[in-house]
Amino acid sequence: MIISVLTQSPRPQWHSAIVIALMLFAFGMSAFISDVVFERLPHLEDELAYLFQARTYARGDLVIDTPEARRSFWQPFVLDRAGVRFGKYTPGWSLLLAGGVLLDQAWIINAWCAALSVALVYRLGRAIFNRDTGLIAAALVAFSPMALLLNASLMGHTSALMFVLLFYFAYWRLERGRWALLCGVIAGMALGMVIAARPLTAVAAALPLVAWSGVRLLRALITPTPNPLPLRLRLPEAIFREGAKRLSRFIRILSPLIALTIIALGIGALVPIYNVAAVGDPFANLYTEVWEYDSIGFGECCGRNGHTLERGIRHLRFDIALTAADLFGWQWGSIDDAARAHLLTESTYYPHVGLSFILLPFAFVVIWRRRSLWVIAWAAALIAAVIVPFEFDDGRLTRDPAFAWRWLIGALAWALLPLIGLRGRAAWTWLLWTLILSIIGVQLAYWIGSQRYSTRYYFEALGAAALLSAIPLAWLAQRFGRVWVYGAISVVLAISLFTYALPRIEVLRGYNQITRAQIEEVERRANGQPALVIVNGTDVRWRAFGALMAVTSPYLDSPIVAAWNYAGGDGAVKQQLIALFPDRVVIEIDANGNNAVFVNP
Repeated sequence: MIISVLTQSPRPQWHSAIVIALMLFAFGMSAFISDVVFERLPHLEDELAYLFQARTYARGDLVIDTPEARRSFWQPFVLDRAGVRFGKYTPGWSLLLAGGVLLDQAWIINAWCAALSVALVYRLGRAIFNRDTGLIAAALVAFSPMALLLNASLMGHTSALMFVLLFYFAYWRLERGRWALLCGVIAGMALGMVIAARPLTAVAAALPLVAWSGVRLLRALITPTPNPLPLRLRLPEAIFREGAKRLSRFIRILSPLIALTIIALGIGALVPIYNVAAVGDPFANLYTEVWEYDSIGFGECCGRNGHTLERGIRHLRFDIALTAADLFGWQWGSIDDAARAHLLTESTYYPHVGLSFILLPFAFVVIWRRRSLWVIAWAAALIAAVIVPFEFDDGRLTRDPAFAWRWLIGALAWALLPLIGLRGRAAWTWLLWTLILSIIGVQLAYWIGSQRYSTRYYFEALGAAALLSAIPLAWLAQRFGRVWVYGAISVVLAISLFTYALPRIEVLRGYNQITRAQIEEVERRANGQPALVIVNGTDVRWRAFGALMAVTSPYLDSPIVAAWNYAGGDGAVKQQLIALFPDRVVIEIDANGNNAVFVNP
């Protein structure tokens, strides 16, 4: 019933067949890249912690008891406090990932989310604009290098994208009036999952629709009813009836929004519940349990050396340079040695010129026509607001935390302001645009950028960017023939897949020295028996045995258990570890920094 309410599709047509093919492509590429490039292993500390949490959730535990010799079983972003062990991340994504853990196929969750994201972006584009826009946007999402990379990882961004798209699509259905209350519940469920997984992204995604809801409610109160009241009514009675109609309209709009809010906050309550289980404080920021400076905001409290608007804008410029290439794989140049070096080690300006934003301005020309000149004026004012503080008084204001908050709030308000005068497709075009701006803008308040797994902090804006980029292409298809335009799009997507996306993702094969070779060598030495792998060394980084961490159960009952002998040699720590696992084959590794070698090769 829920699916029929959200879709209400007519009988299948060729658009639907292509969308199904794109969904299968997204799922299949996720399976392929996760196996061939990432070897179904976490390659980032974040992924290790997510997998740890998912494994405990799969057994019904939010936290687990800290094991003996706890330092020997340390993992990045996994904490030990007051006798319990837990990951630092909010629980939403790990709860989904737990389903894959139960199937012994953790990768499959992101694969399904990737396929569903393709379907949702098609339905949203078809609903707001037309089938061609939805279909082209679905193709852009399916072939996006950012998506292909993150879909194959164990990061939570793909699920967050799916839920953001579901949130916006359910809200669009809610606004149409039919089944509004049910659509409000579905929208609340989607937003709640984003809150539980990525709270900062949830704020950014909700902001445009919160503003739009305010506009709709205000219009309900101040707009005259379309049917005039009979002239024979006395003035007080006419005023009363008009007021009653407006109030009824207001309540009709408000009711599903209340349901949306209650459901979203109810699911979002998973975060404080998890915090209570972990540290006893529902409002704790578990990120600061690892790094005390890992907070959102401006000033000395945030970032290794404090965070300022100046640094936020600098990270924005660096990350947008890579996003312009990674979004759809369109760039001037190729994945050469300079690009590979940047993707592995650098986080500044990407060395090539990305072209993925080239279609965005034309969306406003197609939808707004002559009114698109107002967009140019609006954009010029926003650009000036970015530039002027840096030019005034040697940029002193950009290093003032109070000014940074005022500037950020003002910029977001400026982005939302045009919604007051918009309706219909024009309003929803702007909502998609403000979703992009909101995600980028809110991220300015976080002290660090992201490039290694693409610019993943912006990833949840992919659907909106694809829809806006698809609008001018759909316009061309309808005027100059679908065969030619769709053929050209297919050629461009195929070229970008083989010349950009796959080589760009291939760079990350074995990233952080994580490969299955280490696991396979342990399995060979263990000869089918449970193994205890003791990693000897006083100065050891997680990369030295990260692959073995990935296959070590939080409950220390997996076929392979890796433990760090942080004292080195044959001292008390090593003997304690052997005593804890008397029935296991002992295999030793000598490690120093990020490097490790098996003893007695």
